[in-house]
Amino acid sequence: MSSRETAKLRIVLLGAGARAAWLRSAVAGMRGPGGVAFDVVGIEGAATRERLVELPGGPSDVLVLVDHRPFLGAPPKAKPVAEAVREEAMCGMLALEASRRVSRTLHLSGEAGPWLAELASLVGIRPPARPPARPPSPPKAPARLAALPIVAAYLEPIHAAVSAEAPLQLTWPRECFLDGDAPGKPLPATVEVAGRARILAYGPYLPLPAGRWKATACLGFSPDIGKMPFILEIDTGAAVTRGFFEVERGGIYTLELDVPVVDSFHPIELRLISQESSLEGQVSLIEVALRQLVKGS
Repeated sequence: MSSRETAKLRIVLLGAGARAAWLRSAVAGMRGPGGVAFDVVGIEGAATRERLVELPGGPSDVLVLVDHRPFLGAPPKAKPVAEAVREEAMCGMLALEASRRVSRTLHLSGEAGPWLAELASLVGIRPPARPPARPPSPPKAPARLAALPIVAAYLEPIHAAVSAEAPLQLTWPRECFLDGDAPGKPLPATVEVAGRARILAYGPYLPLPAGRWKATACLGFSPDIGKMPFILEIDTGAAVTRGFFEVERGGIYTLELDVPVVDSFHPIELRLISQESSLEGQVSLIEVALRQLVKGS
């Protein structure tokens, strides 16, 4: 690598907490051939579309992801679960979109001792003889959050999408949706259909990577449901996709919708709506499976 090429190199660090701060300090002291310093760009604060716009991007840049797994970078303290999940999802989106702007991406996790050698090998220089200080120990995700069904079903695949070649397959479990009869409250296992036509379930206000998706909603209906029409709609901000369906008896049913996603940072809302008043019956929104058909450009 020539001095000229080294001068153009920018290392973009995405991560939070003591380990990301340690790495940033260490990288700032590294030098390329001829003593040329690197341009180190740290991404801090909330993961938003504006952060992405601020990022440099070029063929010689390197994106370094520090502890890029759910709730490891900076475990949330006393935050509502829905807010913590949404923030982690946005971090995954920021990493995914940032990786499309650079030619190389490096994942760093576990023991931090070898990190500088790995980074130096990637960019073609020697690591510093003496790191600035002893690196912090690997973090652990808070137990109350790590056990959530949505972590394995949605957050972990989103975070792994940076290096995934195949289209994503995700799931939004019932626990991430909200109760239409008690706005802001978690969706119960079963919802009473009895009453006027209305929104029965909504949410989860989580993002999806840009592209074309197949959403498959799994719904359960009680034996006393009778003949009843429903609407399932998904609002991605750029478009609203609607599915109209009618049930005549109890059972487990699935409904598929093709969903185009343009903005990876837009919180998506699904709405399950009863179209007529009813005297009895119950419905369960069991889960929504999401399969990426075409990745966004």
